Amino acid sequence: MAEQEITKHTKNLLKTAISSHSWVHKLREILLEMLIIVFAVSISIWFHSLGEHRHEQAQVRSFLLGLKSDLQRDHAQLKEVVRFHHAADQRYASVAALDQNAAPDEKTFEEAWALLNSNNFLVVRQGRYEGFKSAGKLTNIENDTLLEQIIERYEYMAPKLALSSGGWLSEHRRLTDFSEKATADDDSLATRYRALTSSRGKLLLKHMATNPQFYERAQNLAVEDEAIIAAIDKAYPDQGTSQH
Repeated sequence: MAEQEITKHTKNLLKTAISSHSWVHKLREILLEMLIIVFAVSISIWFHSLGEHRHEQAQVRSFLLGLKSDLQRDHAQLKEVVRFHHAADQRYASVAALDQNAAPDEKTFEEAWALLNSNNFLVVRQGRYEGFKSAGKLTNIENDTLLEQIIERYEYMAPKLALSSGGWLSEHRRLTDFSEKATADDDSLATRYRALTSSRGKLLLKHMATNPQFYERAQNLAVEDEAIIAAIDKAYPDQGTSQH
């Protein structure tokens, strides 16, 4: 509609310019047509910007609600990871305290041995975040506090936790490599027990204790996830409150 008005008044301006009216009349009519054109252009730009803004915020809404789902899943997985580490700490410590000259409790020891091949770490669901970031759309989030929380979570807090997990996994690989070599020719209970209760085995088992830094970073990430989820719930209350 605005485009039609601009075209119409542009034609009127040209007709006025070549008309036979006095220059005073022409000037007055030309100025009027120009004002109308400027107004129409301004209205057209405003409507376009309004439509673009609505489209951007619809994308932000879709992104944040999707991100909320990602965070809820990460949050649930993180709880499982922390539970695994607490259980693993207890089991590794108990095996490290075994006496090499004592007879092993077969059931308990076999459960501990099975743990050697077990690990658990957070796999952050970040595809949605990375896609929105690479498209240059993160700044469309108008809540600056929420935006800062999201960036802090994905760019700093999650990578820090991954570093802590990486350190534990390195120690885990050293222990599994040792156990595999020690039982390469004889995989009997006695050989397994002798390997893990040796001085080298005990040292590796003690190194399996989860660094307190991991628990601290996991707790910080969990708190941040809850804060982001709460902020998204507040922004879009019609979607209902989250369950976590």
